[in-house]
Amino acid sequence: MGLRVVALALIRVTIRATLLLAAVAALTGCGRVGALQLPPGPAAPPPAANAQLTSPDGTPAPGSPQDPAVTTGFDAQGNPVAPRGQKKSFILDPLLN
Repeated sequence: MGLRVVALALIRVTIRATLLLAAVAALTGCGRVGALQLPPGPAAPPPAANAQLTSPDGTPAPGSPQDPAVTTGFDAQGNPVAPRGQKKSFILDPLLN
């Protein structure tokens, strides 16, 4: 008698777990695939190609082509600026790409 109760309880747990996993699997398919939609309204005009990127104080913005750190490798205080590193792969990259 006791073994039969345990077996029925195990079957109920298995059925509930299977139904839960099926519901989770069905819900993971919800959503939209593709790029994000743009918000409604007019789009901002793209910056002009010859526009100089400057800070409010008139110095070139960091990372802009006019920034001396980009061309010389040193910032205004003479400290070395590290170049942009290589893209390293990550174990979850296939899921994100």
